[in-house]
Amino acid sequence: MARKSSTPATPPPAAINHSTATPAQSSELTFRRQPPFLMWYDDNPKTPVTQKIAAAINAYKARFPGVEPTLVLVNEAEVIPIEGIMVRGMVTVNRHTYWVGQI
Repeated sequence: MARKSSTPATPPPAAINHSTATPAQSSELTFRRQPPFLMWYDDNPKTPVTQKIAAAINAYKARFPGVEPTLVLVNEAEVIPIEGIMVRGMVTVNRHTYWVGQI
């Protein structure tokens, strides 16, 4: 025989209607927009890595006008110094793939 619960069932919490939320209510719903990233792939063996990264940075600037890149994620085997840009090697980035964005 099934036992009855002595505590009453609680109704589900009311959903917030985002279209009518006041600024005080919507402040908890705000989030920080992340800067965009651009993935660039170039597997041409005749092109040096510096030129590949420069092409990726130029493509980023063309795609996102007014946004300056400050970070390039590359494979650990392709880390090189570039003036004004942080080049960070990561195991999870494939060879010949360059992720351009901001810190």
